[in-house]
Amino acid sequence: MLKEYINIIDRYIRDEFPLQLREVSVLAYKIIALILLFLVLSFVLKRVFIPIIRWIVFKSKRPFYIACYNRHVFRSFLNFIPMLFCYWIIEDVFYRSKRFLPYIDAIFNWLIITVVAVILHRLIKAVEDYADGNQLNYNATGIKAVAQSMRIIGIIAYVIISLSIFLRISPGSIFAGLGAMTAVVLLIFRDTILGFISGIHVATSRLFKVGDWINVTKYKLEGNVIEINLLTTKIKNFDNTISSIPTYDLISTEVRNAQVLIDKNSRRIKRSIFFSIKSFKFIDLVAYQRLQRIDMLKDYFLTKEMEIHRLEEINTGEAVDEYLINGKQLTNIGTFRMYVYNYLKRHPQIDEQQPIMVRQMEITPNGMPLEIYCFTKLGIWSDFENLQSDIFDHILVAAREFDLDIVQTVASS
Repeated sequence: MLKEYINIIDRYIRDEFPLQLREVSVLAYKIIALILLFLVLSFVLKRVFIPIIRWIVFKSKRPFYIACYNRHVFRSFLNFIPMLFCYWIIEDVFYRSKRFLPYIDAIFNWLIITVVAVILHRLIKAVEDYADGNQLNYNATGIKAVAQSMRIIGIIAYVIISLSIFLRISPGSIFAGLGAMTAVVLLIFRDTILGFISGIHVATSRLFKVGDWINVTKYKLEGNVIEINLLTTKIKNFDNTISSIPTYDLISTEVRNAQVLIDKNSRRIKRSIFFSIKSFKFIDLVAYQRLQRIDMLKDYFLTKEMEIHRLEEINTGEAVDEYLINGKQLTNIGTFRMYVYNYLKRHPQIDEQQPIMVRQMEITPNGMPLEIYCFTKLGIWSDFENLQSDIFDHILVAAREFDLDIVQTVASS
């Protein structure tokens, strides 16, 4: 049927057109007819199927399908179908112009490869959009770097296949010719290759993702990751400046991921207060009577009955040796250490499941450090800092009740 219509049009052109224009006219109308056929089929398919696809995509509410729709992946696929149909009928259309058929066939092969390349390019972009919309998923980390690498590989493959179509040589021959240039290519694309490997490593090892709070020791950077691409990783510092570092450097240097503190809603307090050793002393009965009114020390004092009994003996003169240094005694720094420990244990924002320590550190020329070590139930930085300040405000003031002097350096005038 198709050949009959083509024969009719061919005869009409050969009868009505001048001799020198006949062959060109026949070839031109066939090409124009194929273009029109492609456009009509593509238009009809899109008018019929795009509304259906849109309804299915937004009805399912799946982010990946929505990303594919927004990137026109389905439209490109609907272009691919009429292109295949036109390629399928070119032998029937050009059967009377066989000397042009190899060239037409090469052009159609190139067009089909181009349409496939466009579909794959848009599909990769859709995957990137899907990954950007799922930044909380560690599996999505590094997708952008991998996608960029795939696009570069795809462009190279597209160029080589296109050359093989028009030059009528196999792609393998072109690749063999490029083998001699491997060293040059590796030198030129060193950062790209390293970035590709780094992207895969970051994605598979789940080191960090976009949005994580990280600390890069080598560059003294600390902030939130805002982008991970093929060559660079962008970090938004806490002063709102943006730093860029090579992506491949992230697998060869120390990177601390502090996002776990926020995700688990827990942060560590590790801070010391320096006390003057000259203020350390044994607790006498007067100090004991004052301190026993502190609720957080009542349980502690119950465990120290022997020391408290000795204080009472010394006060009444019943002790054989009335020097406090003889026998077991309570000290103000030891009692204060237990007070701080109980204070932290009872604090509603301190995690009791994590280690809680109040310990003496090595004595320094500035005094003896008393280190507070515990974990909070607050992960947000600002909330944590406010809590830590409240805790140390209380501890610093409470030290006065135990007659302890906090060391502070006085600037010389």
